[in-house]
Amino acid sequence: MTPAPDEINRRIRLLMNQPASTRRAQEYTRLLVLWAEATATNGSSWGKAA
Repeated sequence: MTPAPDEINRRIRLLMNQPASTRRAQEYTRLLVLWAEATATNGSSWGKAA
C-alpha cells in the first residue's frame, strides 16, 4: 500500500533537512515516485496528467 501524499510530503521535508548525498538523492527520487503513485490513485488531475 502506498502512503498518503501528506505522509510522503512529510518524509520529503525531513529528508531535505539532511546533508546532500547520493543516498539522499536516491531516497528523494523514491519518494517522488511514491508521491506520483499516490496522487494518481486518488483521482487528482496532476496524477492523470503525469
